[in-house]
Amino acid sequence: MKEIEELEKPNVLIVGAGPVGVLTANLLGREGIPVLLIDQNPGILEIPRAISLDQDALRILQAAGLGEEASKIMPSISYVEMISPYVGTLARINSMGSMDGHPRLVSIYQPDLERLLRKGLERFDHVKLWSECTYLTHIESDSEVIVKVKCNGTTYRISTGFILGCDGAHSQIREKQGWKLKGSAYKEDWLILDVDDMPNVLDKVEFICDPKRPIAHVPGPGKSQRWEFLLRNGETREEMERPEKVAELIRPWGELSSMNVQRKAVYRFQAKTADCMGKGRVFLLGDAAHLTPPFAGQGLVSGMRDSFNLAWKIASVLRKEASKDILSSYNLERKPHAKKMIRLAVFLGSIIMTRSRIAAFFRDFLMKFLSLTPARPYLSDLRLKPDNSFSKGLFLKKSTLKNSSICPGSIFPQAPLRLKEGNWELSDSLLGPNLCLVGYGVHPYRNLSQSCIELWEKMGGRILYISNQQQNSEIISDSAEDVTSSFLKFFGGADRFVIVRPDKIVAAVSYGKDADDTILRFAEIYQGKAL
Repeated sequence: MKEIEELEKPNVLIVGAGPVGVLTANLLGREGIPVLLIDQNPGILEIPRAISLDQDALRILQAAGLGEEASKIMPSISYVEMISPYVGTLARINSMGSMDGHPRLVSIYQPDLERLLRKGLERFDHVKLWSECTYLTHIESDSEVIVKVKCNGTTYRISTGFILGCDGAHSQIREKQGWKLKGSAYKEDWLILDVDDMPNVLDKVEFICDPKRPIAHVPGPGKSQRWEFLLRNGETREEMERPEKVAELIRPWGELSSMNVQRKAVYRFQAKTADCMGKGRVFLLGDAAHLTPPFAGQGLVSGMRDSFNLAWKIASVLRKEASKDILSSYNLERKPHAKKMIRLAVFLGSIIMTRSRIAAFFRDFLMKFLSLTPARPYLSDLRLKPDNSFSKGLFLKKSTLKNSSICPGSIFPQAPLRLKEGNWELSDSLLGPNLCLVGYGVHPYRNLSQSCIELWEKMGGRILYISNQQQNSEIISDSAEDVTSSFLKFFGGADRFVIVRPDKIVAAVSYGKDADDTILRFAEIYQGKAL
């Protein structure tokens, strides 16, 4: 067994170099954290799997410094349509336009996304990727984790601060910890068919809610498309994957002989969550922590939210800006939200998948009725999707602002701001990768005591002042102007402060006169008081 000598001791070891593992390595790399990323495969799997992302995922890629490159390979999806063979369109969900500075829904080719993420690692000398390297076991202590891995026939013993299991549904990290996936597996199997070089570009998601055979039809980038066909009772994997059967299923859209089939495989979807997503120095992310049916397009996005939530917390602990206690908030925040997304996917699946004509009739009647009621926006404007917000976690729960839509535990909005030089920036770029105290309508320096400013800086915090149009914008550093008034409705008025975490979750809100007290109370939980 060899100690690693040629590599600086990694502060974090990540097992699994899929999109979630590599994204996490990018986020930690930007924070200057030494990382070792290992994967048992020699390279990227050149098959399409995840096929869509939402604005949350794009915002996370922006935070990783890869937003501009990502936008070039991810076309927008116009809408999502549910179609009944009996009454036609049941619901049309609008996904056009933007939210938080990004398209609401885009299609992706996962291998291209993974190439982008791996290229991002090249920016960091302190992040290493070892391919064809297998995780064997680990032992955790109060001060470190000792991990054994096998690479090219040699077993290495690696000392690290944290180990992150991004190693998929059959996670060895999860198994070693004794944590279990709990939930259910669908009894139904689906044939997944990915096709490239289609003659026409598809810009919408179609759910064909036919009880004879439910079908999902999803666009990919360019001329690629995906179909998901529910297997009928008695149909087998072998039968469904035969070329003649695939040709029969795909015939309404064209002849199989003229298509370039990238993948055909039968899958059974699962709706499960790990009973623990992280504790001590060991954490699970992505499919290792939760398995989501594809009907809401949230599987990979949930894993990316895991990454965004955890990476900055680990970086803050390693820099000694925060107490190790804050890491317990990862499980508190992410597990309930992942469950909400799974429930949404299961609900949408129940609408799509019913095989009963009687159930389909009542579904069609109910959906048509709801389209005529005030409930319609919940279907047409994607309001069914749970907000990325938490009821428990690393924030001051009781702080509120009158007439404001911002509350602790919710996501802070993103919008364009004008800088004093006259150019425009999306607000996340100004908030940066640190804790940020945002003052609206008054600069925080006018309210904060010197001792609180010093405490804030010790916590790694920075300050941003946003002026509104009714003010003469102060020509000072760390300032920007809310020319579009996008933030006015969120803050609800001037002389208001918000603490924004690096993952853009609101940690606290206050009026100017209470700014010192708010920082002191947040510092208590950030630097050691239990959540």
